[in-house]
Amino acid sequence: MISPSVRRFAPRASVGAQFRLKRRILYLISSLAQGGAQRHLLELIRFLDRDRYEVAICALNGKNHFGADLPPGEPAYQLGSPVFWNPVAFRRLVAAVKAFHPDILHCYMNDGNLWGRFASRFHRPPAVLTSVHLDDMDPVHRFWERRLHPWTDRVVAHSRSIERLLVEDLDVPASKVTVIANGVDVDRFAVVTADARQAGRRAHALADDAFVALMPARIAEQKNQDLVLEALGTLKKQNKLPASFCLLLAGAISSRSLSRKVDHLIARHELGEQVRRLGAVKDMPGLFAATDVVLMPSRTEASPIAALEGLAAGIPVLISDT
Repeated sequence: MISPSVRRFAPRASVGAQFRLKRRILYLISSLAQGGAQRHLLELIRFLDRDRYEVAICALNGKNHFGADLPPGEPAYQLGSPVFWNPVAFRRLVAAVKAFHPDILHCYMNDGNLWGRFASRFHRPPAVLTSVHLDDMDPVHRFWERRLHPWTDRVVAHSRSIERLLVEDLDVPASKVTVIANGVDVDRFAVVTADARQAGRRAHALADDAFVALMPARIAEQKNQDLVLEALGTLKKQNKLPASFCLLLAGAISSRSLSRKVDHLIARHELGEQVRRLGAVKDMPGLFAATDVVLMPSRTEASPIAALEGLAAGIPVLISDT
């Protein structure tokens, strides 16, 4: 069943006149697991004028990495499936769009963009927006993007490289694409003080004299953790890796095959004393405070939020030129 919150929003005629003056925005995203797009969505919602907008989130499930940062009661609509293409999940998505009756359906990430536009054909909102966060779109989503952009009123590209992908490769009209680079709330990531650094190191059992490199990224081929581990292995073999060096891998597992490769490389190069896998970390400001440098040698990137967070904390970021 769809969550009870669907029924709560269904009787649109019963709401007051002042309530109806608010524009309704339904945000569709695959999950609220750790990730830059998810953080982007929460920051967007946090800064919306609630006197003008009423918002709800529709996600595949109720997983919440962000704790109290997520508005109370969200995601209001949960599809109860690991994937959008489940017929039951799709029916629930259509029902959620009908029940909330949004003025704007704002879809996030490739899967949300695809299935949100399909759902909009059953109950067409006045406006449908999509957000594209990566420029390495797979062939399936490229196929559908070429065919579904007529169903989209505006496409938000989060970098110029994404704009080029959409306009030059996928034939999306340039007039439909708006580039809005990612941003972060710099107040969450104050420049690190000596006290904050000490507290961050204590929280992660790091020595005061350790040189700490942080990879704040999903465990995925795109993020290139395997390249970093191979490089560390080479340095260690050449006796050029300082004993005080520590690499923190902070991110949920997106690719189980790469996760197994990461474990294999750590064992093969005997890096167990210098590489730690932290999984998804909720207190990222505290983790940045414990860090000397952020590593982001990604194979592809667009406008990475983790890099912006590191810079906001005053930490150098070593990043690939993608």
